[in-house]
Amino acid sequence: MQKKTISLILLFALFLSTLSGAFAQGKVAVVANSIDISMNPDFVSTLRKSNLVVDYFGVKDTGYAAYDYIIILGGPDSEEHTGDLSKRILSETDQNALRNGNYKLIYETSDFFRMKQKVFILAGSDREFTKEAVDQYTSQVISKITNQPIVTATYKTLTAYQLKQLIDGGESIYLIDVRTEEQFAESHIPGAVNIPYNKLGVMISQIPKDKKVVLYCNTGQKSVDGAKFLAERNFTNVYAVTEGYSVYYNLK
Repeated sequence: MQKKTISLILLFALFLSTLSGAFAQGKVAVVANSIDISMNPDFVSTLRKSNLVVDYFGVKDTGYAAYDYIIILGGPDSEEHTGDLSKRILSETDQNALRNGNYKLIYETSDFFRMKQKVFILAGSDREFTKEAVDQYTSQVISKITNQPIVTATYKTLTAYQLKQLIDGGESIYLIDVRTEEQFAESHIPGAVNIPYNKLGVMISQIPKDKKVVLYCNTGQKSVDGAKFLAERNFTNVYAVTEGYSVYYNLK
C-alpha cells in the first residue's frame, strides 16, 4: 500500500512538472519590454484575431521558453529583458546591422529553447524602426505559424496631382500627414491631420472608417506602409500618395 501511494505521488509530481509545457503546446508567447508593447498596442490582439492563443511576457514573467512559438520585439540593445534575449539569438551580422542604424528585420530560428520550437524576432535600430518591423512583418509571422498564405490587404494609390484634384474638387477626405511633428509644423497640406507613422497604431481610434482616408509623407514609402497598416486593420477606403510632399507643394 505504501509503495502504491509513493508511486501515485511520483506520477502526480511528474504530471505537475509537465503541465505548464503541455498547456504551452501550440500557443504563442509574445516577449516585449514595456516600451515596445506600448508602441504596438494592438499587436497581441492582431495575433488573436488570427485564432492564435497568445500570452504576453513582461520583464518579470517567466515560462515563455516552454511555448511552441515565441515572438520577441526588439534588438540586442533593447531595454529590460528583450535585449539580452535578442543578443543571445541574433547573429553578429544582424546585430551589427541593427546597431549601424536605419535598419529593421524579421529573424527566425528553430529549436532554441527546446525541440520543435520556432522563435521570431521583430527588431529595428531604434523604437521607431522596431515598430516599422512589427507593422511590416506581423502578417509574415502569422502566416508561418498558421501555415496559411498571407492575405494581402487592399489599399489604393494616388499621385500628388490626383490628391490635388480631390482637394480642389472639395471631396470629403480624411487627410493624414504621417511625417514627424517637426516636419508638419514647418509646412503641410491645409486640412491635414498630423499622425506620425510611428503613432498610427496608438492613434488609430481617431481615424474614421466612414470616410476616404488619404496618407502622404516625404517620399511615398511611409504613406504606402501606413495605408497597408490601416487596410490590415479593416479600413476599406484607404489611399496612399506615392509621391512626396515636395511634389505636391510644387504643383501649380
